[in-house]
Amino acid sequence: MYKISYTGDGETTDFLFAFPFFQDADIRVAIDDVVLAADAYGVVENEEFDGGHVVLATPPAVGARVDIFRQIALSRVIDYQPTAKIDPEHLNADFNFLLEAFRDLHSIDIDLVEWRNTHDNVMNMITYTNDMIQDKLSGGGVLGLYQNLLTVLDGALPKLINDYGSITEPADVEDGDDYGLL
Repeated sequence: MYKISYTGDGETTDFLFAFPFFQDADIRVAIDDVVLAADAYGVVENEEFDGGHVVLATPPAVGARVDIFRQIALSRVIDYQPTAKIDPEHLNADFNFLLEAFRDLHSIDIDLVEWRNTHDNVMNMITYTNDMIQDKLSGGGVLGLYQNLLTVLDGALPKLINDYGSITEPADVEDGDDYGLL
């Protein structure tokens, strides 16, 4: 995709671009990733080189990113008649148009291997996080706390009982509330 970016200064409304286009509708303008309507700017072709300049109706704000890019609509521009002679200029223009449209489409293709790696990494992270949450909510965390409590009580109960002897023996002070140190 042909694209050039500028940073708005709050005053400038005229921005140059140097890539080929076939009609004014091929040139699009976006400010901070919002594509403007066609009536918000004008396109002026420069016949000395490929490209031209875009004139905005209002200047972009200070620091706003202005993107000028080409987006060719994939449609027929020349209609060949079965009985008419084919003009080589029209045929070449038609092929150039198709070639440029395919270039625009190809430029937005993504690297499928890179996308697959990113997708797999994100999916692995989501699966791991989900498994961890499910483990904590479904008993893994609760059972761990329960096991810790049993371990503490297992060490503390014999001390409680043995502070006064065995359970079957009467305590020295039956109404005492001191069970000793745990």
